[in-house]
Amino acid sequence: MKKHKGKMSRKEFLHKSSVAFLGLGFLGISRKTTKAKETSKAPSGPLELGKTGIKVSPVGFGASRTMEPSLVNAAIDAGFNFLDTGRSYSRGQNEVMVGEVVAPRRKDVVIQSKLRVRLQSKEDGMFAAEDVKKAIDGMTASMEASLKALRTDYIDIMLIHGASDPKIIYHEPVMAFFEKAQQTGKIRAYGFSCHSNQVELLRVANKKKFYEVIMVPYNHKGSYIHMNSGSYSEWDQPALEIEMDKAKKHGVGMIGMKTCSGGPYSPDEKTEPSFEHALRWILAQDKVHTMAVAMGNFEQIEENRRVLS
Repeated sequence: MKKHKGKMSRKEFLHKSSVAFLGLGFLGISRKTTKAKETSKAPSGPLELGKTGIKVSPVGFGASRTMEPSLVNAAIDAGFNFLDTGRSYSRGQNEVMVGEVVAPRRKDVVIQSKLRVRLQSKEDGMFAAEDVKKAIDGMTASMEASLKALRTDYIDIMLIHGASDPKIIYHEPVMAFFEKAQQTGKIRAYGFSCHSNQVELLRVANKKKFYEVIMVPYNHKGSYIHMNSGSYSEWDQPALEIEMDKAKKHGVGMIGMKTCSGGPYSPDEKTEPSFEHALRWILAQDKVHTMAVAMGNFEQIEENRRVLS
């Protein structure tokens, strides 16, 4: 993964992305991906998230970049029933905001949140017993805090936030934590999100077949510029798509993120690049069941709502 220092505004991001795409002469079509299928029509109605039994809208609302309740309400009213948040967003206040909105309409939404696994191996590659206990206690406290903040008795999907090391997420006590949380009804499904090493993590997941939901960066470009930090990340798109297909075939619920962070997309030379087409491209690939799309204003909600029609 490559990184560049410095931050950029949304305006600068759009400008740089558009210039880069036009300079390549691809109008947003990456060299790392195959051309999208001709159809870009969204699936009719919610989709079942793998074998979880949870039904989600093909496009979901990423709540992490807003603290405005009216936007969340507008997103739900527009048909986005999948809401993505996390314990670390705005130091827990993002969950509080989402919880205030969904409390009176809990049955109308699917809530996904995330927790950290703060565990590191020693020099010999093993885990110290006291470190494991501390990590599991931290996961338990985080989950309970999320339940309280979200004003709910259960969370539909709980993910490990930013997984990178298979050895950590497949450590027996970590897996046992999720099994127990599911058995006691505190979560309906469990999985992990990842910002890097996603191909390897998916390969391991496809062999072990433990996690029920996986959230990975995916867009038409096969890379992204983070709109907050300005950091750059890319991945092996063909290899990722192979593993995504395998996971989906195994019944894993696949969720896309960084879907608009690859910049606007155009399906042909006659069409102006847009984020709407970037999302339609993802739907056309049929690699994910839904995606967490950050929407910072009502115009973006309306733009993304058109993708569902």
